[in-house]
Amino acid sequence: MKILEKPRSDGREWSFSGGRPKRTIFHYAQIALLLKLPLDIVALVPGVSKKSLFFAIDSLQSQLGLEAINDFIIRDKELLNYRIERVITEAVKHHEASS
Repeated sequence: MKILEKPRSDGREWSFSGGRPKRTIFHYAQIALLLKLPLDIVALVPGVSKKSLFFAIDSLQSQLGLEAINDFIIRDKELLNYRIERVITEAVKHHEASS
């Protein structure tokens, strides 16, 4: 059985894609330069906690729904551990406030 396809009015072929866009290694390198490197540099400043700065960035990222940064965080062991700690801490605070 042959499926009849209706041509597009502009002459181009139909293109279908689903799911999340594929990220290249170049894309992740850009995110690393913009996210991880500044965190490491800030950690050198006395009195500034790398973890607390990441908590602020991660909270903002989750509110804005930036998938590219989220993909990078869940692939990086250190940042993923920071995220887990932040989420658990927030959950405990929420639970204590509602009790």
